[in-house]
Amino acid sequence: MKAKRSTGYSDEVAKFYISDKTKVLLLSTELQEQVKWVDHKPTDEITGYKVLCGMPNDYFTVKFDHKVQLPPFGSSVKFKELEACEIDNKVWFRAQDIEEA
Repeated sequence: MKAKRSTGYSDEVAKFYISDKTKVLLLSTELQEQVKWVDHKPTDEITGYKVLCGMPNDYFTVKFDHKVQLPPFGSSVKFKELEACEIDNKVWFRAQDIEEA
């Protein structure tokens, strides 16, 4: 997703891109692990998990700091404490949890 403004992680930025009325679909069947990188090489240390989601005319990933229980693939979902951050014309999302809408 391309960024439209510049700021740090906040719920205001997330609401700018994804309103409460936006239908978001889960496009992942399982959590994807994110690992720590040292000297341009991946380590065994897991730093978080992410999922792919879609909405009308765009898609995005959402990062979680811990394992979450995913709803079924293709479900309409909502996020607990969704935040977004804009860096180098990209938007990065994180949340505390995901649930079926």
